[in-house]
This record gives sequence, C-alpha cells and structure tokens, in this order.
Amino acid sequence: MAEIDAQLLRGFSDAMPLAACMVDLQGKIIYWNAAAEALTGYLRQDVLGRPYRGDLLVQCGSANAGAQTQCPVLDVLRDGASISEDLFLRHKRGHRISLRVFAFALRNAAGEMQGVGEIFDPAKTKGESPAWVGHSDREFEMATGLPAVQESREQLQTLLHSRSASSSALLLIEMSEQQAIQKHGGTPMLHQAIRVLAKTVAGLLPSRNYVGCWSDWRLIAIVPECRAETLEKLEETLAGVGSSCAVKWWGDRVTVGMRAVARYLDPLQSADALIQGLEQDLKNATLGEE
Repeated sequence: MAEIDAQLLRGFSDAMPLAACMVDLQGKIIYWNAAAEALTGYLRQDVLGRPYRGDLLVQCGSANAGAQTQCPVLDVLRDGASISEDLFLRHKRGHRISLRVFAFALRNAAGEMQGVGEIFDPAKTKGESPAWVGHSDREFEMATGLPAVQESREQLQTLLHSRSASSSALLLIEMSEQQAIQKHGGTPMLHQAIRVLAKTVAGLLPSRNYVGCWSDWRLIAIVPECRAETLEKLEETLAGVGSSCAVKWWGDRVTVGMRAVARYLDPLQSADALIQGLEQDLKNATLGEE
C-alpha cells in the first residue's frame, strides 16, 4: 500500500473544517491548522514551538470551574489512552466556547507514541445557532460592544408589556472583579472585560436572547419563552463559569469573575422593581459565599 504524501496530508489537515493540533512528546505544539486559528483566536506563529497550555481547556459544569482545569493532551502523554471530553475552551480574547475535545496518541509503525493529536468540535455540544448580543452605534456601546443601560431598560419594559412576559426569564449578571480590573488597566480594560463576560454569557444562553449593560459592571440577559428546566440548567451552568474567562490571557491575565441570579418576569412589576429584587438575590448570594 502506497504511503500518503506528507504534503498532501498537510493540505488535507489544513483544509479540515475542525480545529486540530499536534503536540510532541515534550508537550510542545508542532502543528496548528487554520480552523484552530479561527476557533481559538491564536495564530500559528503564536503557538508553534510553545508548550501546550494546560489551562486552554476548563471543566464543564463544576462549581469551581475557574480553578479546575482539564488537559486531555497531557493526560494522553501520561497514559497513552484516547480521551473524549465536553469542555470549555478559553478564546484568546477571554470568552469561553463550549466544545467536544478528542485527544489521542500518535504512534509510529512500531506502535511507539510519537506525540498527541487533538481535535476541537464545537458542533458536538451546541445544537442551536449562536446567541445574539445586541449592539448600537452610540459611544458607550462602541466601547463595550453592548447596548447601554437605557437601551436595556427599554428592551425590558417592552417585553413586560408583551404576551410572552410571564414565560421569559430575566438574569442579572455581575462582574465580581471590577475594581481589580479597573485598577490594572483603567476604564478601557473594564469595557473589554464586560465585553468578554457578555460574549461568554451569550454563548451559554439559548439562541434567542438579549444581553445588554445595566451598569459599568453589570449585565442583564433576557431569555424569551424560557422553560423551567432550561432556566434551572442555565443557572447551574452560569454558577460553574467561575473565573474561566479573563482579559489578556497568555499575557497579563486578569480574571473576569461573575455572579448571576435569575427570575421570571412579572408583568405586574416595573422594570426597576424586578431589578431591585434581583439585586437583593445577588446580595444574598454574595453573603452566602462569605
């Protein structure tokens, strides 16, 4: 049987729609295809020859997901067994992407391990279309990439007068490290951090949603026609986000922590009353952590 030409094989890998990388026995990245660049935000010149970062991937659904990391590549290097896991990937910009990871040993004709191959497949864990994050052309939104407070308030008030109000969920999300982030890089980094947090949150919500600012460090998210089991699962997922998104990863890494609370909309309440109730829930949750 004729051996496959190495150049042809490389062309096949580069054209593959799934993100793929290879790591040598010393744990250094030796191959990184175009799909991996698009998925992670890291170009080949950023990663080739560098040690594979163990915190590129984080565990799904864990209360301490920010601290607990999962590295299939290092596990395969240690044990030689193939691994398939549902994990979160940290994008270069800081937000997270849910995906299925396949890691496996690369062996020569004698069966000796020569490295590890890894494939990232976001389609395996996400059946819905990407979530929508609102935007407009005003200065504040341009800085954060999000609707400002007034636009979020108008969106909430409009929904309160709609037929689907009582079946829609309202979430209040607070960035818990805002003081440290602003101290580290000022207002521009704070805007970047809230944008990263919003993109992470929107990626975890059902496909129909609205995400906007409620203050310089708080977001609201609206999920229309949200079933009780969907909201319960969503709260668990958000509780597990922990410190898994960050600003300037692979550089000066500043954690973007978060807390989130949720309620169904009550058409008999005003937007302010709903938010005040969520703020109290957030305060109680914060006190419970201490």
